[in-house]
Amino acid sequence: MSRTPEEIVRASLEKHGSGREAVMEILTDVNRELGCIPEEAIIATASAVGVSNAEIYSVVSFYSFFSIKPRGRHIVRLCSTISCVMSGSAEVLEAVRDDLGIREGETTSDGRITLETTSCIGLCDQAPAMLVNDEPHTRLTPETARAIIAGLE
Repeated sequence: MSRTPEEIVRASLEKHGSGREAVMEILTDVNRELGCIPEEAIIATASAVGVSNAEIYSVVSFYSFFSIKPRGRHIVRLCSTISCVMSGSAEVLEAVRDDLGIREGETTSDGRITLETTSCIGLCDQAPAMLVNDEPHTRLTPETARAIIAGLE
């Protein structure tokens, strides 16, 4: 049985403390376990660290790896910085979009895969790059990206 957002926040507080400096760790724990950060977790985190709900929401909405809405079991994040674009990421993105039948920010109808673009993932020297479930894949071509996506269970 999965834990509630409030239970995850409480467990994270035990690991990381209840100061403002623990906010990122708490939100990361919630996001990792639930695949998103629901309103209940935002409220519980704000209450625990003594800040407003709006302040926690601003953190969640600022970082692209956090989401307030549920995502697919697999998250594909394609880098959209200039070095990746210059190395062909637009063609890679188009191939992935076509194969999945979705656009950036969408999830396949079966809930399997969410496609996102994100700013720099630190792999500019190996562009174009993407993260699949936080695992890096580099020097992509449309064909290699399709093969990686096809290999997801």
